[in-house]
Amino acid sequence: MSIKLLKWIVPCLALLLMPSQLAYSNERPADPDRLRVLVWNVLHGANDVENGPEKALEIIRESKADLVLLQESYDIDGDRPKLGAWLAGQLGWKQWQGESAHLCVLTRLDIEATFFHHPWHGVGAELKDDLGRRFIAWSIWIDWRAYITRELRDAPDMSDAELLAAEDVRSSRLPQANAILSHLDAIGHRRASIPVLVGGDWNTPSHLDWTEDAERVFKHRRNLPLPVSLAMQDAGFMDTFRVVHPHPVQRPGITWSPMFRESDGKVTGFERIDRLYLRNPTQPENDWILTPVSGHVLPEEWEDNAIPIEKREFPSDHGALFMDLEWKKATPDQAVQPVLLDVLAFNILHSGNIPGPTAADSLYQKPRHAAIADVIIRSDPDVVLVQEESGDERVFEILKKRDSTWNRRGGGTRGQATYAKFPIEGMDQDTARIMHPSGPVVVHNVHWKPYPYGPYLIQDRLLEGREIDVREILEESDKGDIYFQTYRSVHPALVSGTPVIVGGDFNEPSHLDWTDDWEQSELDRWVSNPTDTRLGPAMSWKGSQVMATPINYTEELGIDGPLPGLKDVFRTLRPSETIHPGHTWTPRYIDGTKGRGHWDASGFEDPREAQKTAALDRIDMIYASPNLEPVRVFVLGDHGDPSSDIGFQEWPSDHRAVLATLRWYPDRSD
Repeated sequence: MSIKLLKWIVPCLALLLMPSQLAYSNERPADPDRLRVLVWNVLHGANDVENGPEKALEIIRESKADLVLLQESYDIDGDRPKLGAWLAGQLGWKQWQGESAHLCVLTRLDIEATFFHHPWHGVGAELKDDLGRRFIAWSIWIDWRAYITRELRDAPDMSDAELLAAEDVRSSRLPQANAILSHLDAIGHRRASIPVLVGGDWNTPSHLDWTEDAERVFKHRRNLPLPVSLAMQDAGFMDTFRVVHPHPVQRPGITWSPMFRESDGKVTGFERIDRLYLRNPTQPENDWILTPVSGHVLPEEWEDNAIPIEKREFPSDHGALFMDLEWKKATPDQAVQPVLLDVLAFNILHSGNIPGPTAADSLYQKPRHAAIADVIIRSDPDVVLVQEESGDERVFEILKKRDSTWNRRGGGTRGQATYAKFPIEGMDQDTARIMHPSGPVVVHNVHWKPYPYGPYLIQDRLLEGREIDVREILEESDKGDIYFQTYRSVHPALVSGTPVIVGGDFNEPSHLDWTDDWEQSELDRWVSNPTDTRLGPAMSWKGSQVMATPINYTEELGIDGPLPGLKDVFRTLRPSETIHPGHTWTPRYIDGTKGRGHWDASGFEDPREAQKTAALDRIDMIYASPNLEPVRVFVLGDHGDPSSDIGFQEWPSDHRAVLATLRWYPDRSD
């Protein structure tokens, strides 16, 4: 057969095949209750690979997707339109790119309405399936700069706080993600009666992937609250891939990068940066919601890295996320959307004035208000329970200048102040009602007196060579009626079902930490303990017991009727006191720090010369009522200490802070 004849036959065969391909692309799924979604950043419109658009087309066809959320849908080389428009023409589908340079919603379904947020960051559409069920889908992209995994790879000693600044200081990812959420709010999509999908290239990993176990397995990860994915979660969106594959070690779902496996001569930071989020309505139209069923990443096998990029079969540097969703009728419990409350308990030391907590820091002889405010800003809480503010409003003024929604109530019995992003109503000197849009939340700001302090009493006896009488220590360190005053102040709210948070500096350990398990371990709370007895006998500290089991103190409380207990948020989420001690007292300070003894016995031939040195403990806590579900908790403090979940290079207080997230299902019966 002549070459000329062959050249004529091949295009004819292609034309004959095209109608069947179009029909195949538009055929209804075998299961009409399934919705198949592909999220894909197709590098430079697939132009970097030979026949890249054709290869992308074939991948979409083989996936049998109903919807493709495209990024980098640029002009195809040659006399062809943008990738999304060209794919729609080949498939017989619809597409919406609008004024976006590269974002596209590509679908076989009907497009009922279109939406536009930003030419680089978001386009959306309302779609209707074959059975008339409607949903909204957004294709998004956010800032690529200061990729956090690469930052950690190149600066492994960077503090946690500095690393997290990659998300909102060295890049605009978090502001851009928040802008997307604000736009969804403004146009009513977070209140819509139909499901909302938001998928695309987030250019940052998820907090669901940067976990304690993942840190052990992946070289360039830490167990940190990555803010972009948390913003989506806190806005009520579920990470569809992690719903069906909850374990990041067993199912990492890596989408970056099958093409670029090294950068700057180093192994690249492999992560799951392409994600699909789903938010179901609280009152769904005709009761229909979407549920993730399965998910995987394409290509399922990476090509040989030696193959030149232009010769690759998979035409992108991003893996494509394929998610299979199912339409289901909502049950009553699925229709209730929770509220997430972020609470920070923080003793700021002497109102933030000099001297600082350690003479080793540049902050030592300088005011620390800006550094304290920075901790709060980076934590982004809804409520802050501050101790040792003592009427000095300079930290609050910094917060207020940055965000006008902040409110303050001071005047606590021992210098406490409460800050909140919602209005605050006073109840008693240390108790307030936070007027959240979903209903009131009662908070009690704790700052119990520091002395007598039980662990110090034990240290004194051990240095004197005396036996430890547990009952004697408990009696001598008893702080009196303050335990019961604290509980009484929130009891009416507890009984009425109002959410209650009790938090702050308790200046007393917890019975959940000084346990038989700790006593039998090899752990010691005493830094440079010179005695033969470890600090940490099992102790039934009264304050924490009153909070947890007030029914055991009915007579002292003098309250008739039910006595609901409170949950220690940290111990609820981290029940092992030996694995996760969570020490908040006290960060390391160097010898010579004003007003302090020796933190440890370094530099002393005889450790007794330095005594007493620091006794480590968890005395800053957050308690929650039974109708608040602890979701996550972090200790914020000095970088490098094992108790600091989020470390700052210079920590501005002698107490570490506690940041907790609580899930609340408000009563919407009215």
